[in-house]
Amino acid sequence: MDGHTSSTKPATVTTTRQPSRAVLAEVAQGSAEKRTRGCEHPIRLKGSTELVNPTTGEVRTVYASAEEIDGYAQVPCCNRRSEVCEPCSTRYAGDAWQLIHAGLAGGKGIPQAVAGHASTFGTFTAPSFGAVHGVRDKGPCRARRDKPVCPHGRPLWCSKRHLDDDERLGTPLCVDCYDYLGHVLWQWHAPELWRRTTIALQRELARRCGLSVKTFARAAKVSYSKIAEFQARGLVHLHVPIRLDGPDGPDGAAPDLPIGTSDLEDAIHAAAAHAFVDTTPLSDGTVYRVRWGSQVDTRTITERAPRDTQRHSRAALVHPEQVASYLAKYLTKTTTDFGLHGRVRSAAHARAMGASQHAVLILQTAQDLAGEHEDYHLLLKHLATLGFRGHPLTKSRAFSVTFGQLRRARRSWRRHPARLDPDADIREVLDDDEYVPDGFVLVSSWVFDGQGYLDLDQAAAAVEAAARARTR
Repeated sequence: MDGHTSSTKPATVTTTRQPSRAVLAEVAQGSAEKRTRGCEHPIRLKGSTELVNPTTGEVRTVYASAEEIDGYAQVPCCNRRSEVCEPCSTRYAGDAWQLIHAGLAGGKGIPQAVAGHASTFGTFTAPSFGAVHGVRDKGPCRARRDKPVCPHGRPLWCSKRHLDDDERLGTPLCVDCYDYLGHVLWQWHAPELWRRTTIALQRELARRCGLSVKTFARAAKVSYSKIAEFQARGLVHLHVPIRLDGPDGPDGAAPDLPIGTSDLEDAIHAAAAHAFVDTTPLSDGTVYRVRWGSQVDTRTITERAPRDTQRHSRAALVHPEQVASYLAKYLTKTTTDFGLHGRVRSAAHARAMGASQHAVLILQTAQDLAGEHEDYHLLLKHLATLGFRGHPLTKSRAFSVTFGQLRRARRSWRRHPARLDPDADIREVLDDDEYVPDGFVLVSSWVFDGQGYLDLDQAAAAVEAAARARTR
């Protein structure tokens, strides 16, 4: 022995503690909620977007769902209805505000000089199809000293002062006297009536300028954004900010024509009084003539107006911010006030889901009308909107920016906040995947996998499956 003592140290074993399934599930759910920004019904997709060079065969992955912790690309449902998804509805209303305000006061790339163009806030309503309960500015609903009755023995008067949440608002005083057929026919033809109104408006403006329609169209453009709102009686009325531009639209000067805002408003009233649509004949040969009601209203849009004018006031001037706020608010509402939730297959289905009697009678009339002529067959696909086949918001091409451009700019800002100039023209902003290098083509392949958040067990299983796929 040399006096030295040797000793052997025990080997150190390093163990990696794997996270529990519960932790994996919570992380996956948190990631999904963050990616969809709180959407209540996100859409799950699987697939990828790639850049492919057809000549060399090179493939560059731009984005793939396999990169996510749970293996899914989660996207918001983007539903505008507040009763379906509050977060997406709030974003939709915000985008609508930006779209409308930019068209009236500039911004998002639209020059602020557009605020100097002649513009007005028009409201177009349906005619009366029978007496209904309503909220009056002064006095009771329908005060009558003589207390008349209809041929069916029902009172044609109402001495009550209805509140805004009264279930009787918009319902007929007599359902047998109410013209439900005329109601449904007007609702069905409202989009066509608006199209003819725009044609009549351009002709009326050309006449006032002493020009032919063709010459006027080269010198000016009528731009608008149309929003449909349901009244308590179940008919839409249209709110339409209308602007008169020069030949270059919002990016150019106002038209060099002898017409101003008052002329535009007079022309709108004249066009609304002139426009009509004759319906397709019914089985008995009856033809209805569809027109606007007498309550066509116009209010000049100007930044000189106060921002806090009350909705029901008779102010002749309105501020662009007030118009945008009012319209964006009502874009998130649908026909839920009538007891209609989601898809409606028939009047009986609507009755079973708790729809009001007035709504059920409208839908029953629509069902009957669908069998009158092939032109009305599609009514059955629009029962959930009481026979209205238009979109809640439409606009002319040159009025403002688009929803797609607003969303694309938001995506670009989220990915690269410093890259997007606050004053950038969002009409020119492109997504990252729209920058395609020379020689490459963009190839996207996505498959719908489901909707809604995964529960804890499903989320944990998805994370484990995605991890295994990445290690293969």
